[in-house]
Amino acid sequence: MSPEHENFHKVLEALWTNLSAHIKEEENEDLPALENVLDPRDSESMTKSFARTKMFVPTRSHPHAPDKPPFETVVGLLTAPIDHIRDIFRKFPDETKFQMPP
Repeated sequence: MSPEHENFHKVLEALWTNLSAHIKEEENEDLPALENVLDPRDSESMTKSFARTKMFVPTRSHPHAPDKPPFETVVGLLTAPIDHIRDIFRKFPDETKFQMPP
C-alpha cells in the first residue's frame, strides 16, 4: 500500500496500536518474568551479547535491501556502520551539551 492510498493512515494506525500493545506486554510482563528466572550472571552475559549484536545490525529500515540469507547478512554488515555514523551526526551537536561561550 502506498502512502498516498486513502486507507494508509488508518492501516498504519491499526498496526501501530497492535505493535504498541505487544511492546508493552513484552516490557511489562515477559522481560521481568524472564529476569526473575535467570541467574544474574546469565542475565549480564545475555545483555552484553545483545549489545554487541546491536553494533552489527542496521539502525533504520532499508526497504530495498535483500531480506534472505546470505545477502541479508552481508548487506546488513555493510549498512550498519553507515547507519551508526549517520546516527552520530543526527545527534551532533546537541545544543544542550555544547554551549557556545557568550
